[in-house]
Amino acid sequence: MIEYPDFEKIVLDKLGRDIRIEVNEDQHNAIIPAPDTSLFIVAGPGSGKTTVMVLKILKFIFVDGVKPSSILATTFTRKAAAQLKSRTIEWGNELKSTLMENPKYSSIRVLIEKLDFKRIVTGTLDSIAEDILKSSDSGSSPAIIEDLVSNALMIKVGLLDHDRQRDKDLHGFLNHIRGSRTRLNVSMMSQILLEIKDRVYHDRIDFEKFINDYEHPGAKIAHDAISDYIGDLKNRNLLDFSMLEDEFLRKLQTDGLKGLKNIKIVLVDEYQDTNLLQETIYLKIADVAVKNKGSIIVVGDDDQSLYRFRGATVDLFTDFGNRLNGYLGINPLFVNLSKNYRSTEHIVDFCNEFIRLDKEFQNVRAEGKRSISSSLENSINVPVLGMFRDDINTLAADLANFIREASHGKGFNLDYKGSSFKIKIDEKDGSPSDIAFLCSSPLELDFKGNPRLPILLKDELNKINPQIPVFNPRGQSLGRIPVIEVLCGILLECIDPECKIQNTFGRLPRNAVFRFKIWRSKALKYIDDKEDESKEMHAFIDTWRSYFRIKEDKIEVPLVELIYKMVKWIPEILDEEGLVYLEIIIKTITQTSLFSDFKSNIVLNGRNRDINQDSVIEVMWNIFVPIALGAINLDLDILENLPENGINIMSIHQSKGLEFPIVIVDVGSDFKMNYANHAFKRFPGTPGKSCTLEDNMRKFSKLGIPKRGALDRAFDDLIRQYFVAFSRPQGLLLLVGLNSLKDGYFFNNALRYVPNVATGWDRDGEWHWEGLNNLFHI
Repeated sequence: MIEYPDFEKIVLDKLGRDIRIEVNEDQHNAIIPAPDTSLFIVAGPGSGKTTVMVLKILKFIFVDGVKPSSILATTFTRKAAAQLKSRTIEWGNELKSTLMENPKYSSIRVLIEKLDFKRIVTGTLDSIAEDILKSSDSGSSPAIIEDLVSNALMIKVGLLDHDRQRDKDLHGFLNHIRGSRTRLNVSMMSQILLEIKDRVYHDRIDFEKFINDYEHPGAKIAHDAISDYIGDLKNRNLLDFSMLEDEFLRKLQTDGLKGLKNIKIVLVDEYQDTNLLQETIYLKIADVAVKNKGSIIVVGDDDQSLYRFRGATVDLFTDFGNRLNGYLGINPLFVNLSKNYRSTEHIVDFCNEFIRLDKEFQNVRAEGKRSISSSLENSINVPVLGMFRDDINTLAADLANFIREASHGKGFNLDYKGSSFKIKIDEKDGSPSDIAFLCSSPLELDFKGNPRLPILLKDELNKINPQIPVFNPRGQSLGRIPVIEVLCGILLECIDPECKIQNTFGRLPRNAVFRFKIWRSKALKYIDDKEDESKEMHAFIDTWRSYFRIKEDKIEVPLVELIYKMVKWIPEILDEEGLVYLEIIIKTITQTSLFSDFKSNIVLNGRNRDINQDSVIEVMWNIFVPIALGAINLDLDILENLPENGINIMSIHQSKGLEFPIVIVDVGSDFKMNYANHAFKRFPGTPGKSCTLEDNMRKFSKLGIPKRGALDRAFDDLIRQYFVAFSRPQGLLLLVGLNSLKDGYFFNNALRYVPNVATGWDRDGEWHWEGLNNLFHI
C-alpha cells in the first residue's frame, strides 16, 4: 500500500495528530512496528491510547496491507468498543478519501476503494465471543443473560427454590470463604455465590476439588446452589458471561472456530483487568495470528487495575512479557506511553507524587514504567484544592456553594502564589455535567440509615439552585428510587388488585412483601395527589385489560407494553435521569423473559380477560422480587451514558476511562474518627473479602496462591483506586473530607489521627502529606 512517511503526513494534515518521532517518540514507537511485532504497551492516564490504537489499526491497513477482517480489537466496555469502532471508521474513511483523490495513488485506487473498516472485528470479548459462536454454530446457539439479572436468577434458582437462604451452614461458609462476619441478606448471599462461580471459571478452578477440600458443612450447599444455577441456564440454552467465555475457549480448543482462522492482529485494551480464562483465550487466538505472520498487542496500565473483585489478575499484565514468551516463545516490544494530554501540570505532578508515596507498592508496578508528564500547552495551572470542614453538613453546604458558583454563578475566585484564578465552567460550551463527584461508594445512606455526603450535597444544591440537577443512579437500590417505587406499585395494582394473588402465595420473601406494600402505598398516594389525572389513572388500573384485544380465548400481554401505556402519567420517568431507570427496568424484563415460562407476559383468559394467576406469580418472582431485594445490578454501559445537564455522582470504579473538566474526590467525608468498621475504605487492617476469596480459591488454579500477601494486595488496590480518581480531571482537582483527616482529633485528651491512603499515608503508617499542606485549602 502506501509508505509510512506518507501515512504519517496524511494523519497530521487530515486528522491533526502528530505522531512524528521528534514530537511524540512513545506514540511513534507504538504505531510504527510491523504486523509481526508483538507489543506490550503500558499506557498512563490521558496518554492518548485510543488514538494510538486507532492509528495503529489504520497503519496496519494502509501501510502494511493487512485486511480489515484480519484484525481483532477488544475493549473492556461496550461504550469503549463503540468509540473505538466509530473513530476507526471515521478516520479510516477520511484517509481513504484523501488517498483516492491523490493521483499519486492511482495505481492502488481499486484496492483503497474496496477497504471496508466495518469488517474489523471490534467489541468486548464477550460480544465478540457471542457473535463468533452464533456464526459458527449450525444449531441453536445459546442466548446470553447479562449481569443485570444473573443475581436475580441465582436468588430464585440457587436459594429461594430450595429455601437455602435460611441455611445457617451456608451463611457460615459464605462468610468463611470471604473472611467476613457480615450478616447476610438474600441478595448478598447470591452475590457471593456468583463471585465464587465466576472465579471457578475465571481462574479455571477444579470446582469439585475446591468444594471437597472444605470440611465446612456449608460447602456442599454452596456447590448445590451454584450447580442448580448453572444447570438451569444450560437447560434453557442460556449462558452468563463467564460461562460464555468458557464455552468460547472450549470451541477454540476443539474446533478452532473458522471465523478466526484468518486473524492476523490481536489488539487487547485494558489488559490489566484480564483473568486467566480470558488470557488463555487471547493467547489461543494470538497463536493463530502469529502463524499468520501477525502478532498480539496488549494495552493497559497496572496502576489502574480496579477489578480484583470481578476476578481480574493484574499479574497477568505486569508479567505479560514472560507469559507470552512461555506460551508462544515471543518477546514483545515494550512501549510506555507516559505523556499526559488530559490534565494540567499541577494535577499530573500530584498523581506522580501520590503513586510514589508507598515504597512497597513500587515492587508490583510494571518494570520500566516512567512517571507521566503533562503535555498540555498554555493551560491555566490551578493548584490542587482541598475543602475540609468540621462536619459533613457544613461540608455539603460549602461544596454546594462552590459548585453553584462554578457552574451557574460568576465563578469561584482564588489567589494562589500571586496569581488569581476564576473557576468557571465555560458558559458557551460547558454544563454541570462537566463536574464529577467521585467517591468510594455513591450510596446516599450508611448502614445505619444516616445520610452521607452524596444525598446531603444533592439536597443542598436543590435548596440553593434547583436548576442544577444531580445524577446519582447508584445512590440507592433500584427498588427504593421514588419514581421506580411508583412505577412498580402501579404495575402491581394493575396485575394483582388488592394483593389477591400475592396473598394466596405464601413463599414470597418477607422483605419483598414488605417492599411491595410500600410500593403500592406510594403509588396510590402519587395517583391521589394528581388532582387532574387521578380519576383517569384509577380508571386505567381498573380497566387496563380492555386496552388489549383478545383474538381467541386468551392474550399474552407483555409487561413492557403495559408500562408504555402508563408512563404518560409519570412524567418523572421520562426526564433524563428517569429514562435511565426506565431503560434498566425494560432491560430487566427483556432479560428475564429468556428464562421465564410466560416470557414476562401477563396472560388474560377468556372474554372476561381474567388474569392468569401463574403468569402473575412468575412475574413477581422473576422481576418484582429481585428489584425489591436489591438484586438487580445497574448496568455499567447504561450508566456510562451520562446526562448532559447534571452533576455526576459516581463511584471511582464507574469513572474509569472517563474524564471531566472538574473532578471532586471524596477522600473522607465518612471518617470523623479512626473507627475500625470503615478501615477497609482507607487503611486496611484485614485483607478484605476479595483478597481472602482469592487466596482461598487460587490454590485450586494453575495460577496458584498469589505470591504477594493478601493485606498488601488490599493496600495495592486502594492506591490504584485513588490514582484513578486523581487522574480523571482535565483542569481542576478538588479533594474533600472532614477536618479530622488533616488536623487529627482529640480522644481521651490525646491527639489521634485517621490513617488514609487517599490523604498520603503509606502502609507502614508514615504520613507523607502531614496536615495536607500540599493542597490549597478553600
